[in-house]
Amino acid sequence: MSFWQKLFMADQQQNDHKNQVACVENDYSCKSNDQLLASLMKATDEDIIAGIKKVLMSRGYSRKELNELRHPPLQ
Repeated sequence: MSFWQKLFMADQQQNDHKNQVACVENDYSCKSNDQLLASLMKATDEDIIAGIKKVLMSRGYSRKELNELRHPPLQ
């Protein structure tokens, strides 16, 4: 595979990832914060997690709060 093919394929893969996250944001934007938090706790796909986190951050949640919800600190 040539250098140019590798370069353009990497761009397309990144664009696909961004498109999937944007679709998740669009689909989940009409849900309430409680519904989003519940979905975030159940989600396993990284694109879905990223999209839900973006929606919640736009509503005032911090990245730290969301990461603590996903991975509670050990006691």
